Amino acid sequence: MAVRLVSRMRILVDRHHADLLYALQRLFEDRLGIELYVTLGHEWWDEGYWRFGEVWGDDRLARQFLDTNAQYREVEPGLFLTFDPCHPERPLYGVTLERAKGWSWDYVLATVQDNQKGFHRFASETNAKYLYHIGNTRQEVDWSLDPIALNASDSPMQGRGVNIGQEFDHLTTFRYREPERMDRITSFVNLLPLIPESWGPFAELSKLLPFEFRSFGHECPDGSLTPVGAVAEQMARSGWGYHDKPTGDGFGHVIHNWAAIGRPLIGHARYYAGQKAEAFWQDGVTCVDLDKHSVFEAAQIINSMSGERYVGMCRAIRETLERVYDPERDAQAVRGLL
Repeated sequence: MAVRLVSRMRILVDRHHADLLYALQRLFEDRLGIELYVTLGHEWWDEGYWRFGEVWGDDRLARQFLDTNAQYREVEPGLFLTFDPCHPERPLYGVTLERAKGWSWDYVLATVQDNQKGFHRFASETNAKYLYHIGNTRQEVDWSLDPIALNASDSPMQGRGVNIGQEFDHLTTFRYREPERMDRITSFVNLLPLIPESWGPFAELSKLLPFEFRSFGHECPDGSLTPVGAVAEQMARSGWGYHDKPTGDGFGHVIHNWAAIGRPLIGHARYYAGQKAEAFWQDGVTCVDLDKHSVFEAAQIINSMSGERYVGMCRAIRETLERVYDPERDAQAVRGLL
């Protein structure tokens, strides 16, 4: 039997990014009291509502995110319960197209650009309000659809909307922790070895410093970590967060996680100019900026860092997070918009 309250408001969301979806659960379910469901079943793709990845000419992403498998348990006809490996403590409900068409919906939210038209169409068919979440840098927005925009990126607002962050467990899982060691540099940048301008400084630093170096993520030497609690533990055991992403981020969960745990960054600040995480790049205060120092100079700075100054940097980046990140304020802004 499904533990859903039929009297509550409902929102339908597309699923593609575990931490984003968890942030939306925290926002809509925990703070706004709106039940959240995700699309499930290949029919969403077949009938043109969910079209993420169609640019590749096949349905590989639909099979990844829509198809039911052993991880799903059908609790009612067309309603499935599962748990995301990244957030295994959080129930996640998926609904088939047939079941969804028989329900009333208050909101329909697309989070990827490929799903804008399809989700707008479903919202129109069910008399729901159409929302669009902008979470990535340079994510395309079809403003002609008149979305209610939840903007967690640096994208300019050209219609109705509000600028917000993305909630994560900054008081529990990613709480601030005093550092235990300074001589460990860790990266959680996906594909880091395949990004020459980012992997080069990382590899060079590993030759210049008598430190331990770790690289987690897709196609990285240490592989990927789940659940998020394991990520937090690795961050807490580290002395520095190597975070060098030429593309920057829309919101940027990893960089916010580093700030919450309280570990200074190493990387190029210019990649985050004008973006949500720009405040974390204060050379000598919260980071060592490779735009201001050669790799050799950066190694000298890091290696000669005094314990007191280093701990001060750890505390400074956490204090910066406290100034720029406020999920309750974001929730109130969304409540007012809706």
